Formats: sequence, structure tokens, C-alpha cells
Amino acid sequence: MTSTMRVNAANTARTKPTTGDTKMSFVNTDHLGWLICKNDDPAHPELPRALDTTMYNLLFQVIGHTFGGSGNTFHLPHTSGRVMGSTGLVTDSENRTRTYTAGNKVGELDHKLTVPEMPAHNHNKAAASPGINTVADGTTSVQANHTHGITDPGHTHSYVNQPNNVDAAVSLTTTAVADNANVDQTTGSSTTGISVNPAGSHSHTISSNGGDQYHNNIQPTLFYGNTFIYSGIPMLGNFPFKTGLAPVLI
Repeated sequence: MTSTMRVNAANTARTKPTTGDTKMSFVNTDHLGWLICKNDDPAHPELPRALDTTMYNLLFQVIGHTFGGSGNTFHLPHTSGRVMGSTGLVTDSENRTRTYTAGNKVGELDHKLTVPEMPAHNHNKAAASPGINTVADGTTSVQANHTHGITDPGHTHSYVNQPNNVDAAVSLTTTAVADNANVDQTTGSSTTGISVNPAGSHSHTISSNGGDQYHNNIQPTLFYGNTFIYSGIPMLGNFPFKTGLAPVLI
């Protein structure tokens, strides 16, 4: 083998893809050993592409059932509409960590916030003076009876017993001899027995804002082409050659 041939052979080995390599391309079919990572069944485009473990044994030895399948079939990674990422441990600026392995799928197209995801906040509203309505937006589930208390200190009624009072309207009997002096008399002390009934149930209704809708959760993205994985078999696929023509391999 001449030196030129050896150099060409070395360059070919360096540029030849390795089984399991992936790439992006505008080509939309299998070609030169590259398999498109997309299901060609128009009835189920959401499902991953399934391959036979014997026919594609080289690729199966690399990825196995990482992306699904069992027994004699295995799945290619279903990458349509997804961003591919490297596996391993990742730590963010808050020292929160995640570990991702091959085959993990995370993220969502759209997301709707739940209550635990909302930032902590308060709804502050001062009540108006008694007898004045307080208007505020929002809701509360508090409904309860309440009472109004009244303090009754009691009181007395005083009257004067006139001297030599013989008025039949005054019903008072004494055993002492009447004199000409005024005598102060006091009735017993007692409360009035006033009470206030409990108030009825009541509710406070505060209207809420927001449409309670999902929001887009995708980073700015330009979609193009298809993802392919190398099977290790250079003769697989037709493109860019027509059916029936054998490509010349270097």
C-alpha cells in the first residue's frame, strides 16, 4: 500500500461515523447507514421507531433497550420536537442538583401554575370604621357565627320617705316611732337581663384575577431537519442513490 493510499485510508477511518453517533440533517429518509429517529407509520407518529435486534444488532449492542422495546425489538430515540441533552449530574446557581441518564425525558410544551408554585404573598386590606362597608377583591372561605357582648353594671333607684307620711300610695311599714326627719331609702340592686342574640352566618367574597390557562414553556427555538442515528451498516438506506443502484464505498 502506497503512502497516499495509507493516508486516504486513515482519513476515511477518522471521518467514518461510529455506531450510535447522531446527527441533524434535512434529509428525510434513511441513508448511508443513518436511520431516521422518527416513526414512519402515519397512523402513530407519536410512537418511537421499533427495530429488530438481529437485523440491527450492531446498533442494539450500543443502545440496547434504553429508549424502549423488549425481547426482539428495540426503539430508537424519539426526538421529534425535543432538544437533546447530555447525561450526568447538573448543578444550578442555587446548588440544586439533578442527575439525568440516557432515555430520561423531561419538560413539557405548556405548563399551568399550581398553588404551591406561586410566590409567597399576602392579601392585606384594612377594615373601614364601624358602619362603613369595606370593599376588596378576593375570596375567603371563613363563615362563622359571632356574638355581640353587652356590659350591664346594674343600678339603683332611690326615694325619700317624707315625715308623717300617711299617704296610702306608699306601702311601707315601720316599727319605729315616726319623727319629723327625712329618711332616705334605697331599693335593691339588680341587672336588666338585656341580651343580644348571636349574629347569623356570613361570608366574604373576593373575586380573583387571571385566566387559569396554560402558558408556553419552550425556549426560543428554530426547528429544522431530522435526527438520525448511525446503524453501523453503511449500505442501509437509498438516499442519495436511487433504488437498484449500489453506492460505491470508499
